[in-house]
Amino acid sequence: MDELKDIFSSCKEDMDKILKQLKNEIHRVRLGSQSVSSFLGKIKIKCYDTFFTLIEVANISIIDNMNISIHPWDRSIISDIEKAIINANLGFMPTNKGDMIHIHLPIITEESRKNLMKKIKLQTEHAKILVRNIRKKKNQYIKKLKLSEDIYKTGENHIQKMTSESIQEIENFFLHKEKEILRI
Repeated sequence: MDELKDIFSSCKEDMDKILKQLKNEIHRVRLGSQSVSSFLGKIKIKCYDTFFTLIEVANISIIDNMNISIHPWDRSIISDIEKAIINANLGFMPTNKGDMIHIHLPIITEESRKNLMKKIKLQTEHAKILVRNIRKKKNQYIKKLKLSEDIYKTGENHIQKMTSESIQEIENFFLHKEKEILRI
C-alpha cells in the first residue's frame, strides 16, 4: 500500500508541476506594464563576469500602463541590460536613453487579443494532454504492482479523480485569463 501512496503523491506532484508551468507560460502573455514588469525583473543580465536578475541590478518603474523605465544602479551595465531585454524576445524594443532604458509597450488590438487567446488555448490543451499522459503512466505503474482487482480499481479511480481536478484547475485558469485578455 505504501507503493500505491507513493504513486498517488508523485502523480499529484507531476500534475501540479504542469499547472505551474502553464501558469508561468501564460503569465508571460503581455497586456500592460504590470504584467511585463514581473518578467523584466527575472531577466538574467550578464555583468561583472556573472549573471544577475534585472531586479538585482536596476530599479524598474512603471510609468503608466504602456511605459516602463529601468534605472540601473551602475550606468556601465546599461548596454548589458538592453542586450538582455532584446534577447528575451518579449515583443518590444527597449530604448537606451544613456542613463536609463525606456520601454514603450505597443497597444494591443482586438485582433492581437484573439491571437493571444489562440496561443493560450493551444498551451492549455497541451497541458491537459500532459496531465492525461501522467494518468496513463501512473495507471501502468499500479498495474505492475499486481494488486488485487479491487485495490487496482480503487487506485485507478483515485488517479482519475486527481486527473479530473487538475484538468478543471487548468480550465478555470484558462477561463480567468480569457476574461482578463478579452476585457477591453
